[in-house]
Amino acid sequence: MFHFSGLTFILTYFFITSSVFGSLEDEPQCLSRFDYEFKVVQKLADLENKLKEQQQTIENLQHKCTGDVLSEKQVAFSAYLTGDMTSVPSHRIIIFNEVQTNVGDAYNGKTGIFVCRIPGVYVFYWVTTNKNRNYMDSELVVNGNERSHAFSDSGDHDDYSVASNVVTTELRFGDQVWIRSGTWHNGNLAGERRTSFSGWILYMR
Repeated sequence: MFHFSGLTFILTYFFITSSVFGSLEDEPQCLSRFDYEFKVVQKLADLENKLKEQQQTIENLQHKCTGDVLSEKQVAFSAYLTGDMTSVPSHRIIIFNEVQTNVGDAYNGKTGIFVCRIPGVYVFYWVTTNKNRNYMDSELVVNGNERSHAFSDSGDHDDYSVASNVVTTELRFGDQVWIRSGTWHNGNLAGERRTSFSGWILYMR
């Protein structure tokens, strides 16, 4: 992690103090004592505002050097399965190929894997759909470890069945999350954007 060096802070302090005291030396041109006092107060207020601006600039630089930038804190994605899947083996990653939202570019629509770049607490939500006497057990997986299941089953009917689940979990940098088939299914999933995977950051850690 990058930190400001002592020299950097010394130069920054010198710049600010030079600006403040240099400005005070500029004697305001006044017509009366009241006018003089008013302009001095106004000058001090202006200097206080400039000092606050300098402090904000320093804080922004610190944030940038540590990667703590607001735009980089935002993570959210939503992806869908466009085509039906058949003959799916057990523990096969389900690739939600149509990525409609991918703020932070953390979800890969080619691999089906979400990779954490901002450590924090995340929420993941997924939906599986089956049709016409098919059933599917799906799992949310974090770094190869199953966290939760969703089971959709059309039973003996020529109809759609839908299952969903939501998981809140803490992730570290580099952690990976995906949805895969479970072990109790007949290898079929409905596409047409009826099967989906979404996630977003709740707060950073």
